Amino acid sequence: MAPSGSLRGKKIRKVVVCLRRGKPGAMGVAMVLKSIFRQANVRAKWVHEGGLARTVRKGVDVVIIGGGDGTMLHAAQATMGSKIPLLGINLGSLGFLTSIRAGEITSVLPRILRGEYGVSERAVLSAKLEGGKSSWCALNEVSLAPGAGHLMVKIGVRVGGEFLTEYHADGLLVASPTGSTAYSLSAGGPLVSPKAQVMILTPVCAHAMAQRPLVVGEREGVELSLGSGNGPAVIRLDGSRVGQLGGGKVLRVTVSQPIVRLMHPMGSGFYGLAREKLGWSGTSAGIAR
Repeated sequence: MAPSGSLRGKKIRKVVVCLRRGKPGAMGVAMVLKSIFRQANVRAKWVHEGGLARTVRKGVDVVIIGGGDGTMLHAAQATMGSKIPLLGINLGSLGFLTSIRAGEITSVLPRILRGEYGVSERAVLSAKLEGGKSSWCALNEVSLAPGAGHLMVKIGVRVGGEFLTEYHADGLLVASPTGSTAYSLSAGGPLVSPKAQVMILTPVCAHAMAQRPLVVGEREGVELSLGSGNGPAVIRLDGSRVGQLGGGKVLRVTVSQPIVRLMHPMGSGFYGLAREKLGWSGTSAGIAR
């Protein structure tokens, strides 16, 4: 996975803005953004979520997203491979992918537009069914869940070609370090730095206490197949259903070449964000550096 950076960037002159419709406070945020753009002489194109993929072209410096992590995941899918960074404004609740709170816009955004920002490069997971022609990409996780009429799923796992175990669970996640703060975290998985070159296997409500989350190397690759007597399992990428895994088939999950670039204020990083979002005690004030 590509390393994260925190270097001073170029001044921002052209942006695409996408605010989640129906989010409380979105209209007020839009008015503040327009005022800041006028003062900074920044050209802005405003689009709805469905228009992101058509709008993001060469010459755009950043895509500014207003919403929660779900909106950011949609934007990541729409812009994947473009190398244009995403800057998230949190209009939701937790929001690990959004680096600016709505109340910070007037103090933080002008500095970012002047070039005072860092960019974190996040690797993407690729999932492909054995024998299939197409593959899918996910920023957070690839998940398998029981199909209709089933309460659990048996999933055989191979890592680097070696058989690991057969998980009996309500589902199984293969998460990226970015996804370690999402569904995987809720299911009991570990927090992982986005600089780590790993994937995380996290069972959802495993039916055996010994079956725990596992961190594996990103280059090893993960192969998933169904246990005997198991009905088809639902395949989801970042929460969106894309297909199903049937008996006798293999779903391969690897790290993909496209990356997603997340912009953040200068001096802000993963550990500070984790401390803030999870309410950990302590402050960095007065701590020697």
